[in-house]
Amino acid sequence: MRYFIFLIVSISLFNSCSDSVAEVPIEFFKDESISIEKKIQKVLENSYLKTLGFNDSQSTWLQEHYEKQSFKPHWINDSMVIDSGVKLKKTLSNSMWFGIPENRISFSEKKKLNWVEEEIILTAKTAMILHDLNKGFLNVKEKKYNLKYFATGESFDSTLAMSKELSYDDIFLKQRLTDTNYQFIASKLYVFCQSYPLDKSTFDVKPYKEDTLYAIPNATKALVSKGYLKETLKDSLSFVEALKVFQEHNGLKKDGKVGKYTAWALNESSYDKVLRAAFVMDKLRTSIVYPSKCVRINLPEYLLRFFVNDSLKQIHNIVIGKTENQTPQLESKIRDIVVYPYWKVPFSIASKEVLPAAKRSAGYFAKNNYKLFKGETEIDPYSVNWKRIKDETFPYQVIQEPGPKNSLGIIKFEFHNEFSVYVHDSPAKSLFKTDVRSYSHGCMRCENPVDLGKVILDYDSVGRKRNDLTRDSLDTLLGRAKNFVIHLKKPIPIYVEYNTVFADREKLIFHLDIYKRDEEYLKIMKE
Repeated sequence: MRYFIFLIVSISLFNSCSDSVAEVPIEFFKDESISIEKKIQKVLENSYLKTLGFNDSQSTWLQEHYEKQSFKPHWINDSMVIDSGVKLKKTLSNSMWFGIPENRISFSEKKKLNWVEEEIILTAKTAMILHDLNKGFLNVKEKKYNLKYFATGESFDSTLAMSKELSYDDIFLKQRLTDTNYQFIASKLYVFCQSYPLDKSTFDVKPYKEDTLYAIPNATKALVSKGYLKETLKDSLSFVEALKVFQEHNGLKKDGKVGKYTAWALNESSYDKVLRAAFVMDKLRTSIVYPSKCVRINLPEYLLRFFVNDSLKQIHNIVIGKTENQTPQLESKIRDIVVYPYWKVPFSIASKEVLPAAKRSAGYFAKNNYKLFKGETEIDPYSVNWKRIKDETFPYQVIQEPGPKNSLGIIKFEFHNEFSVYVHDSPAKSLFKTDVRSYSHGCMRCENPVDLGKVILDYDSVGRKRNDLTRDSLDTLLGRAKNFVIHLKKPIPIYVEYNTVFADREKLIFHLDIYKRDEEYLKIMKE
């Protein structure tokens, strides 16, 4: 009699209005007389799905998906989550390994789900992660998450078919196979996350020169927490070797010393580094298709790459702007190569650097090969009462004459942009040997720029018509040591980008977020 009453109550609950389904007792799900299909149908009612955290469009997707397969489950049986569901749960719990933040695929806030609810949640999370792995989750311009969308039914169904032969890890790693850059980061990030714990700890590591006795213990704790050093091997030799591996992973000089930038990297948690990788991957998911011939500069990597027919032809170290003179991100086209360029000193530099030097001695101009102009009239620096000139009203144009000591060096690559920056040579060659090359006023100084110019001329053509000036012509012009502008037949697209994580076939590197441009996005991914 008691069982009969319970059955009547259960059936009435099933047929009741959607406003009361959230109160369905656990006994309903445990009742073996009710089919698993009916239980899934119950959970798929709108008000029930709302309690699990789904919006209207997500609920519609789930309802249509399960209706199409007659409400049969994927990951459960009559009483529990089956083996395939257990494996899927483990993969989804490691969403960071695939470049998807943990909070992105969270839905229900219930402390404990029954197995039927878990069926729906697993399906939703899988559809969610498949969408984001291919379409992205961030609106970079507006600095916020995109709405939570699910993958198409076809994409979800193909994933189910693939799971018969591949693990869920492998399926997620195979997304966006056509994007080589993305795949390098995806595969190397996966290996990194398996090899090192995603610690969330931060440590107040100081560089050696500031406090040696304080630096070592905290640096050691950081290396242990990040999985680079075993607790039982905290001797000095093991510390240095572990630190060198860590430095290599962070694009720093492998000297085994805790300098300024190594301390910076040690103070960042591995969790945040992986979030930065997730951010870079998401930008790649929605990035433009680059032309077959282009120059790409990645600022945190301090590298310039020149591609022709999608093949890397040249790679150069660069120096970028200081943190107070940040190099901007931009897109433009290189139209001219300028041999022995003039340098029109920007107002910001002339007023803040040239003026103080001029106040000390007007001979500063001749010493640095500067000319002083007011309008088109050249002014004798010795005729100016420099003590009366104020930096905010500096009235002159300062131009540096061409020559080996010119701040732009002997060659410049010009492209129109609102920031008045360009790629150029530099007399300060030693800076190219440092690991963190942030020294300029905003322009990008290029190592061995003549080699870049020669290769650009090698490939400069429109159809069969090549540039009249060749790499040999460039040598001749440089030998004359006079200002000359080479117009390119076909302007070369140039992209100045900011991606703090890079990977190729061999390695994954977490570069420093030197301008701290990733921080706003990391907050979104951790909220």
